[in-house]
Amino acid sequence: MRSPARRRSSDTLEDVHARLSARIAVLEDRVRRLEARLRVSATSQTPAVRTSAVRTSPRRADEPSRAPAARARPRCPGCTLELPRGRRGESCVWCGFEFSAVSRRRPARKKR
Repeated sequence: MRSPARRRSSDTLEDVHARLSARIAVLEDRVRRLEARLRVSATSQTPAVRTSAVRTSPRRADEPSRAPAARARPRCPGCTLELPRGRRGESCVWCGFEFSAVSRRRPARKKR
């Protein structure tokens, strides 16, 4: 925005306020759209459903989520990156850590 010294003489306080209010309204609209897109992309839907859902109104907060809870992917004990799907080899595909160097961890016990 311009400094008061460089402001045009024709600009009145009401004009500046009206222009700023219009810019704020546009920015708030953009934020609302981005939040809706983020909510849609956070769910595990197909890309075709995501793009059509962005154009429609966002879901209500009281509507339950339809995405099932995904199991945590196994991680390499050396680099802590998620291991790819499929049969696990003798070493990590990312860092080369040898899995035989450590014993397998037991699954965590369920808390009562």
